[in-house]
Amino acid sequence: MKVFVINLEKYVARKNHALAQCQNIGLSAEIFNAIDGRSLSPQQIADKTHPELSAGLTESEIGCALSHLGVYQRIIKDNIDVALILEDDVQFDHYSSNVISYLKEHIPQQPTVYLLSEVRKYMRGGKNIPHSEHELVSVSQAALAHAYIINLAAAKKMHAFMHPVWLEADRWTFLIECGVVNIKAVIPAVGHLSKLSHESTIWHCEAELERKKIVREQRRIAVSKIRKNRAMNIKLKNALWRIFIRPFFEVKQS
Repeated sequence: MKVFVINLEKYVARKNHALAQCQNIGLSAEIFNAIDGRSLSPQQIADKTHPELSAGLTESEIGCALSHLGVYQRIIKDNIDVALILEDDVQFDHYSSNVISYLKEHIPQQPTVYLLSEVRKYMRGGKNIPHSEHELVSVSQAALAHAYIINLAAAKKMHAFMHPVWLEADRWTFLIECGVVNIKAVIPAVGHLSKLSHESTIWHCEAELERKKIVREQRRIAVSKIRKNRAMNIKLKNALWRIFIRPFFEVKQS
């Protein structure tokens, strides 16, 4: 299985951390040079994003999304059947190796993503992963994109759906709602965030923190527009799911 670590070239300590994490569980990883959205010109950002639906995304979030899309493009170009995509603040535990080994051998042909990170909500009644205390469950709500397995079919679907950039790289819940890919997660998680994640590379300075509230309001308005523009059959499907399925099968992750 191909392993990609997304890393901004200037963050050497984060790169070394992620490579060590992979080495500790027997994985050989390739560094994928991330795109620093803060270094892009206004014209470059305009060329790479949706003119309306990307409103409220920061330059760093755009760079993050472009970096993940770049990995998908590489998977498609090289015809890679299955890949593990990591960000450089990932932290594995001692269960990770066995779980990842199992998942890479049991990913279906249809577009599928396996989240190794914690998720917000998932469905009861998952599939037990052999020789572990973990389950593979269907996801209802999730964010975070620092550790996930993706197959070639999913990379194709997600690249087509998310390019040019109009969604955050980890907008998993919306991808689920739109039925773009099948998203499952490992419970309990085996791909955690390290202490390095506390040093945000998105809200990285006081000036950006000050504009966070304004930007998030812009994003809320854009996401509302995105949801409003969904096809009627998708809206109906999600309404029926919320009414008849979620109250009985959904649980929050502890």
